[in-house]
Amino acid sequence: LLLMEVPVSGRPKPTVSWQKDNQALKLTQRTMIENTSTSTILIINECLRSDSGIYSMTGKNIVGSVTDSITVKVHDLPGPPKGPIKLDKISRTFIEFSWEAPENDGGVPINNYIVEIRETTSQTWVEFSSSIIRTTFKATHLTTGIEYQFRVKAKNRYGTGPPLMSEAVVAAYPFKVPGPPGTPKVVTFTKDTMTIGWNEPVSDGGSEVIGYHVERKERNSIVWHRISKALVIGNLFKSTGLEDGVAYEFRVIAENIAGIGKPSKASEPMLALDPVDPPGQPVPIHVSKNAITIQWTKPEYDGGFKITGYTVEKRDLSAGRWMRANFTNIIETTFTISGLTQDESYEFRVLARNSAGAVSNPSDPSDPIICKDDIEEPRIMVDAKFKDTVLVKAREVFKLEADVAGQLLWTVVEPKVQALNLKIMKLLEGNEYIFRVLPVNKFGVGEPLQSSAVVIKNPFTPPDAPKGVEVSNVKKNSMVITWEAPTNDGGTPITGYIIEKHDKEGIRWTRCNMKTVTNLTFKVTGLLENHRYEFRVSAENAAGVSEASSATVFYKALDPVFKPGPPLNPKVLDMTKSSVVLAWGKPIYDGGCEIQGYIVEAYEWTMCTPPAGVKLTRFNVENLKEKQEYKFRVCAVNKVGVGENADVAGPILPEDKTEEPDLDIDAEFRKLVRIKAGGSLRMFIPFKGRPTPQIKWEKDGGQIKETAQTETTSSHTSLVIDKVNRADSGKYTVTAENSAGAKSETIIVKVLDTPSAPINFKVKEITKESVTLTWEPPSLDGGAKIKNYIVEKRESTRKTFSAAVTNCHKLSWKVEPLQEGCSYYFRVLAENEHGIGLPADITDPLKVSEVPQCPGKLSVVDVTKTSVSLSWEKPIHDGGSRILQYLVEMQVKGSDKWSGCANVKTLEAVISNLNPGEEYTFKVIAINEKGKSDPRTLAVPVQAKDLVFGPDVRPVFSNYSVLVGKDLQVEIPVSGRPKPKVTWTKDGAALKFTTRVNISNTAHSTVLSIKEAAREDGGMYGINVSNAVGQKDATIEIITLDKPGPPTELRKGIVVRAGGSVRINVPFKGRPIPDIKWTKDEGELSEKTVLEKSLNFTQLSIDSCDRRDSGKYTLQFNTYSVKSGKDFKLEIPIFGRPKPKITWSKDGQSLKVTSRVTTSNTPTSTILQITEACKDDLGKYTVTATNSVCAVKEDISIIILDKPGQPTGPIKVNEVSNNSVSISWEPPEYTGGCQVK
Repeated sequence: LLLMEVPVSGRPKPTVSWQKDNQALKLTQRTMIENTSTSTILIINECLRSDSGIYSMTGKNIVGSVTDSITVKVHDLPGPPKGPIKLDKISRTFIEFSWEAPENDGGVPINNYIVEIRETTSQTWVEFSSSIIRTTFKATHLTTGIEYQFRVKAKNRYGTGPPLMSEAVVAAYPFKVPGPPGTPKVVTFTKDTMTIGWNEPVSDGGSEVIGYHVERKERNSIVWHRISKALVIGNLFKSTGLEDGVAYEFRVIAENIAGIGKPSKASEPMLALDPVDPPGQPVPIHVSKNAITIQWTKPEYDGGFKITGYTVEKRDLSAGRWMRANFTNIIETTFTISGLTQDESYEFRVLARNSAGAVSNPSDPSDPIICKDDIEEPRIMVDAKFKDTVLVKAREVFKLEADVAGQLLWTVVEPKVQALNLKIMKLLEGNEYIFRVLPVNKFGVGEPLQSSAVVIKNPFTPPDAPKGVEVSNVKKNSMVITWEAPTNDGGTPITGYIIEKHDKEGIRWTRCNMKTVTNLTFKVTGLLENHRYEFRVSAENAAGVSEASSATVFYKALDPVFKPGPPLNPKVLDMTKSSVVLAWGKPIYDGGCEIQGYIVEAYEWTMCTPPAGVKLTRFNVENLKEKQEYKFRVCAVNKVGVGENADVAGPILPEDKTEEPDLDIDAEFRKLVRIKAGGSLRMFIPFKGRPTPQIKWEKDGGQIKETAQTETTSSHTSLVIDKVNRADSGKYTVTAENSAGAKSETIIVKVLDTPSAPINFKVKEITKESVTLTWEPPSLDGGAKIKNYIVEKRESTRKTFSAAVTNCHKLSWKVEPLQEGCSYYFRVLAENEHGIGLPADITDPLKVSEVPQCPGKLSVVDVTKTSVSLSWEKPIHDGGSRILQYLVEMQVKGSDKWSGCANVKTLEAVISNLNPGEEYTFKVIAINEKGKSDPRTLAVPVQAKDLVFGPDVRPVFSNYSVLVGKDLQVEIPVSGRPKPKVTWTKDGAALKFTTRVNISNTAHSTVLSIKEAAREDGGMYGINVSNAVGQKDATIEIITLDKPGPPTELRKGIVVRAGGSVRINVPFKGRPIPDIKWTKDEGELSEKTVLEKSLNFTQLSIDSCDRRDSGKYTLQFNTYSVKSGKDFKLEIPIFGRPKPKITWSKDGQSLKVTSRVTTSNTPTSTILQITEACKDDLGKYTVTATNSVCAVKEDISIIILDKPGQPTGPIKVNEVSNNSVSISWEPPEYTGGCQVK
């Protein structure tokens, strides 16, 4: 109910009207107006938030009218938060979402938000968190695959408003499993391995693929086997352990965080065979307009089987697709491809196939070949008179003249050679070749340099076969092969040997060494036991491989066998007065075959065991005579015979013996014994000893608990504890004792239970919005590592705890944000893999507040000879409690004592009754219910005297820049009491005031104004301020920015720290714009150097400098480039009085003026003009201006950009082999104005 009674007076009685928010008030059943003789009353029943507003009343009679207003605020619960709820991030264990503040806050600020959650299969809402102050929340510890719904409520001091509901959302990754990878292909293969490759899936499911699984099956099988033991990173995998000659298929499966996707399609079946090397690159030996004959060399390695044929493929360069060119098997290494199109370009490649069915990779494709009749057979045409017999007298001169016709076909060997030499491979032995070299720059191809004819022939021959091949050190899986070097090495040193083996059960020779063998011995490994092998060796030099040596005889792969060695360490295990128990170990060396048994003999070396011996490594010798000494020995027996004996140490006298107790602890009990809480602990321990020992059980050095059950017999003891808990963890000791001694064993038991409560739970720190808690681990961890701690809080007005953190891995936690000024209870629980343990509590509630921060800026407002007026700013934060007062303290200079001088509640204080002339220091402290803040101290002492201080002038900047022609205004702060006098100077002289330059002064500053700044306005300006107390000077630099003058010498001695940057700017003039070249130490610049060039400046930049960037950087101007055939005009400004005389020269000689090269002069310049420039115009041009004062020269370099000249010959042939030649040459003298590529 809202009731507002407003007195009303006037005569005659005024009429009263009501308005709400400038609109006539609407009267309803809830809203009523009552008027009395002295007042008007507004009554609103069951107020709503919509009743808030400005209510105005107007009283009016014939004399006049009067209006007054009342503001009404109706407080209520807040409305729902503004939606919709946005799902910002979704994962399998958490969901982040956000919302907006309610449009209706209930008239008071929102204190916090409450988030509730439910599974969509349930109708029950569970409070997730009730202390959220932001409009975002992260819901954690969700179950993957479960669908959830959230709702958010706003809360103010009047209560909780209606909720805002989210849409249903599933806790899962926002992506799917990846799609199938591309169909795998076999990249390389051998008889026992294959390497496959594949492409990434078209779809990764929205998450990056983390790896692949590879599966394999035989072609005739339907079962796939996974062969990758771990995730395969990358797109290649090598499969090993294949069976020779079997066909295999492969498929690949991709995996991302969401899981494993579908498998790819299966690869094409591939036989496990050694690969055949590709044939040599095919070369044309005959070309016509519709057919091309090519030739190639055999593969270097045939895969262990004879080459049975070749396949030739062709590719029309315009079509780009490889097609088979032969339809019958090709046995030879030449083939003619017919049916070609005239003037089309073709490439060819060859594949080899052996008798096992293995097909090689394609050879390197041939160079492009144009199908046309370009090759003419050479013809020699002589005069008809020489066709008859010609008679010539002795000592006469005979001269024969003939015309030679024919045309050479040039094939490009290498289109981009950077060096001045090249090794040309895959030439045909016995053929004659001519080579030519053409230089290339960015302007085109220059003139060729041609070599003389070269015959491709290896100057050496293959070596003879090695001899004296022998086999030694034969074992079940290896043999050592030795041989002698060949008698004839073929004229060049032997580079290595090839060792081959032949299994008697197989049909082919296989190579044993993959790497080059240079020694005369080699160990062959990987042999099959009981197989017979023969071996042969070939030698290799630069000319090729020799014939193989004669094969050795067959050797069987078997380890040799011998009699066994002696048994190890025979000894007496036990004895009585009529028997002895002996034991021993197996021989170190079994002779190469299995031990069949052992024989025990007693002195006079009679056999105690059966004739066949015993299988075990112990034997009980019985029926011995009492008080008689015996000697024993033991021998091992294998299929070869009885081995060497081993003697038992010393003579042995049989007798009954006492024995110290011994506990036979099971290996399981020697480790840490773990048992789940609620289970039963059962320990069974056999023991021995003569006489029978007494048994005693203890736990942690004391008695075991009464509920533990123990049982002891003559040979074992047992302990049973039912329904164990964490208190049953500890060290259990069992002791066996008799007259011969005692023996103890300890068994450590851990009961797997939830942990006990953490200890030493304390409060470390309390602030205005947080509490920091610390604790130590529980004394009992429940037999498992503590995974994390759970910290919970409870407001003192509530009965239930809520989690502050559920996954804490430290021994402390800062609980935040908390409601400032509220009281809380806290507790911490430890969690291990078995669950959450007992809580540790803080018994008394904690109020969330702290001492305030120190007050803000402390200033002196005024000073007299007996008082100081101070002011300060509020602390940035009051610590969660209201500031009660401020304490002002002072300290007299020279004293260490601070004394209070004022207690105030405002932000200012006047400290009076000071001693005139004395210096004081002041500080201010804020105080709330938690205590005192840190003090805010005045920076400098204050002297109690009437305030007079010297002048001060402090420019904000040391220099100011202004473009020529623009205005500049510089305001500089000035202070002092009395007000100081200000004087300006420029470059040491008094500043001249003009219509452009003037000074104006205000109470706290002096202002320099310059209109339309000129270059001469730049310089050092001085400001002097003075008053009765003293004076002070300051300087500023005015920099005028204008277009640059002519280039000057570059700066020298630039020093840059490692990692720093350097920028060198050089302005220039010239039309046309000159070419600019930077060099470092007369060489090229580094790659990280950046060059920029505009119409009138060039810049060199280096970032991240290091030691290698040190050096001399040179900038060359006055270099102009012009393309061959283009016109060039250069105009150079000329100044001087009297007018100078102009002369031109080129390369030190007077310039020859022609119809193409002319010079002309104007009153202010000289002009050089070149029409259709050619390489003859290349050179250094000098223009000289001379008058009666002096002569001035300027050099200009002109570069003609053209194709390079011919390389400098002759072409040198450095090395010739049976299929290659190495040639070299020198660069051209004329490079065409740029680098030869």
